[in-house]
Amino acid sequence: MKLGKLVLIILLPGFVFGIEADRPDSVRYRFNPIVVTATKVAGAQKDLAASLSVIQAKTIQRTLRISSLELVNERVPGLFLTEKNLMGYGVADGAAGGITIRGIGGSPLTGILVLRDGRPDMMGLMGHAIADAYSLDGIERIEVVRGPASFLYGTNAMGGVINLVSAKPRQDGSKTRLRGGWGTYSQRQLGLNHGGRNGRFDYQVSLAQRQTDGHRPESAYESRVATLASSYRWSPRFRAEIHANCSDILMHDPGPRTNPYTDHWYDLLRSGVDLTLVRESATGETTLQAHGNFGRHRVYDHFRSTDQTIGLMLYHTAAFWQGQKLTIGFDIKRYGGEITSESNAYRSGEFSMTEYAPYVHLQQMLSQHLLVSAGLRAEKHEQTGGQLLPSAGLVWHPASDVSLRLSAAKGFRSPTIRELYLFPPHNEELQPEKVWNSELGLSYLPHERARFDVALFRAKGSDLIRLQGTWMDGKWVNSADFVHTGYEITAEWMPFDTFEIYLAWSKHDLADETQNAPGKKLSVALAWQIGLLELAANTAIVKDLYGRDRRLQPLSDYQVTDLSLALPIFHRVRLQIGLQNAFNADYQTLYGYPMPRRVLLIDTQIEL
Repeated sequence: MKLGKLVLIILLPGFVFGIEADRPDSVRYRFNPIVVTATKVAGAQKDLAASLSVIQAKTIQRTLRISSLELVNERVPGLFLTEKNLMGYGVADGAAGGITIRGIGGSPLTGILVLRDGRPDMMGLMGHAIADAYSLDGIERIEVVRGPASFLYGTNAMGGVINLVSAKPRQDGSKTRLRGGWGTYSQRQLGLNHGGRNGRFDYQVSLAQRQTDGHRPESAYESRVATLASSYRWSPRFRAEIHANCSDILMHDPGPRTNPYTDHWYDLLRSGVDLTLVRESATGETTLQAHGNFGRHRVYDHFRSTDQTIGLMLYHTAAFWQGQKLTIGFDIKRYGGEITSESNAYRSGEFSMTEYAPYVHLQQMLSQHLLVSAGLRAEKHEQTGGQLLPSAGLVWHPASDVSLRLSAAKGFRSPTIRELYLFPPHNEELQPEKVWNSELGLSYLPHERARFDVALFRAKGSDLIRLQGTWMDGKWVNSADFVHTGYEITAEWMPFDTFEIYLAWSKHDLADETQNAPGKKLSVALAWQIGLLELAANTAIVKDLYGRDRRLQPLSDYQVTDLSLALPIFHRVRLQIGLQNAFNADYQTLYGYPMPRRVLLIDTQIEL
């Protein structure tokens, strides 16, 4: 079925049955939400110089996705995620779970920084995020910065930032939700969410177990996930928060279709915790966060490792005069771990690295319609030395419903311990990857039920770390300069209370850096409630996708549509039925790995 016909089929009944009266209070903040990731200071999205995408609680509650990254891929323009199985990504070079934003990122996921409630989350030895650790359990909002944010977050934020924000109870009392699901290829999942609030204290706990036999031989997957978020407010001016997560994962890699594997398995245990203290005073707000990130990996080829990333973040935000916000901060983190292996492909031993940086960020309203911002970070890396990371932005509101933004920022990524010291291609002379990104954006909010946004960017960079030669006989080297250009469009519209439409389009010219980064991507999401029924459809169209740089290993263009229907069947019991790849498309997002054809999912939720 063509996309146009699908849109017409879902839109037409809404106009036949009529449009309900507006209720602006229910949607006021959906199209101009309060966000924190782009500046570390809470503020309205329309006042940001950065390009930011926000996935809110209602979208998360509606989806049948189990991975945060899958939902991000579905909703964010300019971002692409590689997949190979029903569940599970893998951790090796070239594995699935690689993300690019505007062509920067890669697999493993080193060029995009993943945060959990503002703390960096990465595998200490390899220096990259582990895609399988990011389920949607316990998450109520996701914020994605498209473009460098290194001036606030340092290394790995070269291409952008993904921040997973934990769910928190908003009202006194407690609530429990049980969830069970079944699907094609022996998919099974069980989940428990429980949270409560009592005056100054609140907490939210989630537990989940998932497994599947996979859609190909040797592609089984199973995981157990737990999350915790809690806070206590000692006084109106002082609060403490704690967040913790743990993922226990066993997955199999079936290998490329032309060269299938028979016993490639990965056994991963990932966990993290942070303690945050926030104090408000006459001079502003001070935040202190201590964080830790830990892992244990076992791989089929006798690779064994333990790793950790520990750090401290301290920043103070003050407003000394009207229309001004000044943030001064300091970050330090130490990461590394230990490898034991019987294979010559790995270098055994203990390795660690330290990075630290002071930074400053200033926002100033020059008039009722003009806001300027500037930031600077001085990053110090134990191996590669120092980096100065500036940023500047301007936001102009020529009218109450229009925002024009202009920004320029430098991003960078330090070489990882993996690239400097481990595996045969290691190179201790590597320099950091660097990029200068400039962009122009326009946001238009014609009323409280619609938002339109367009961003044009140009990213000029150098020293991308690439493999020269073969894995066993080659060497990591810094590549030549590159230039990426493109534009991204987002449109959201809620014509009446029971109908929503979302559209995201991106077109990029990525020069030679084409690996796993499509030139064109369109996402369309529709949601419509008819009485007690909730209907949803999501379509993705991807074109100009390649498995390697320089337009090598071309993959076929594809269109994939997911459909779902949800309805209450008893008091506090909700049934949801979904079809992923509803029209049975034959497609790949990772070269050599065909994705599942049509998949049936049945999900039941019970509120206690």
